[in-house]
Amino acid sequence: MDEHWRKPLAASIGAVLTSLVVTPLEVVKTRLQVQVPSATKVPSVVQQCSHYNFSNGLMDTMLPKEQLLRQCKCSAEQLSCAPKPNSVLNTMARIVRLEGPLALYAGLPPTLLLAVPSTALYFTSYELLLSKGKELVPGANHGVLAMLAGALARTGAASVFSPLELIRVRMQSGESAHSFVTHTRLAAKGGVRELYHGLGATLARDIPFSALYWLGIESAKPFLTPRVHIESAQKRQVVVALLAGMSAGAFATVATHPFDVVKTRKQASMYSASKVAASDAGGSALQMLQQVWQQEGFAGLYAGLGPRVAKVAPACAIMIGTYEAAKLAFERGGAAGEGAGNGA
Repeated sequence: MDEHWRKPLAASIGAVLTSLVVTPLEVVKTRLQVQVPSATKVPSVVQQCSHYNFSNGLMDTMLPKEQLLRQCKCSAEQLSCAPKPNSVLNTMARIVRLEGPLALYAGLPPTLLLAVPSTALYFTSYELLLSKGKELVPGANHGVLAMLAGALARTGAASVFSPLELIRVRMQSGESAHSFVTHTRLAAKGGVRELYHGLGATLARDIPFSALYWLGIESAKPFLTPRVHIESAQKRQVVVALLAGMSAGAFATVATHPFDVVKTRKQASMYSASKVAASDAGGSALQMLQQVWQQEGFAGLYAGLGPRVAKVAPACAIMIGTYEAAKLAFERGGAAGEGAGNGA
C-alpha cells in the first residue's frame, strides 16, 4: 500500500470501529430519554425542542422526536413496564428483541458518510502539521506544537465539511423530503454565511477540545510508555495509545464542556417549537455562554458532564488505539511487501 494512504485509511478504520461500538450506547440513551420520563429538570428550550441531539463520539446528529417514537414498537402497556434509566443492558436487549439488531445503529449510515472522511482528514492533517512544526521550529515545546497542530487540523476539517454537515442535518430534520441536490441549492442561495451556519459554535467547542486532547495525548505517551510492561513494542504502543486517548479525552471533555452545552443549546433553539426560543439561536456562542452562566450558574455550564465523559473518553481511546494499531499493521504489511520484492 502507498505510504500516503496508510494514515487516512487507518483513521477511517478507527472512525468506523468507534461508531460501531459507541452508537448502540447512544441509541439506548436516546430511547430511554424518549420512553422514560426524566426526573431531571431541563431548560424550557430543551423541553420545547422537537429533536434529540444524538452523538456517537465522532459526530452530532439531530433526530426528530416523532421519528424516534415511531421507531419504538412498544405498546402503552409495555412502556408502563419500561426499564429504569440505568438499565442499559436490559434496554439494549429489548430493542434487539422487538426491532432487531440493526435498530441499535439508527442514524449510523448518514453519520459515517461524513464522519469517516472528516476523521481521516483531521488525523492526517494533525500528523502532517505536527511534523512540519518540528521541522520549522526544532527547539519548540512539543506540547505547544501538538496544541497548535490539533487546533489547526480540527479547524480545517470542520471548515471543509461544515456545508455538508448543514445539509445533512437539514435532510434529517424531517421538515421536508427534498433531495440532497435540492438542499444544496437552497443552502447555496443563502451565500457563504448560510453554508457555514453554526460553524462558530462548533469551532468554539472543537478547537479547544482538539488542542487540549492532543496536548494530553503527547504528554501522556512518554509518561505511560515506561510504565506499561509489555514485551512487544508494537502492542505496548497500542496499549499506551488507548490509555492516553482515554485520559486525554476525559481531560479535554471536562475542560471544554461549557462550550458543548452552548452548542447543544443553540441546536435545541434552532429546532424549538417556540419562536422566542428559536430566536435565541441567532446569538453568538459567547453570548449564549454568558446567558447560561447568568441564568443557571456553574451547574448549567456543566449539566450532563458525567454522561458525556462516559461516552467521549472511551470513544477517544478506541479511535486513537485503532488508528495506531492500523498504522502498525499497514507498516508491517508494507515492510513485508518490500522484503518479498527485494528477495525476488
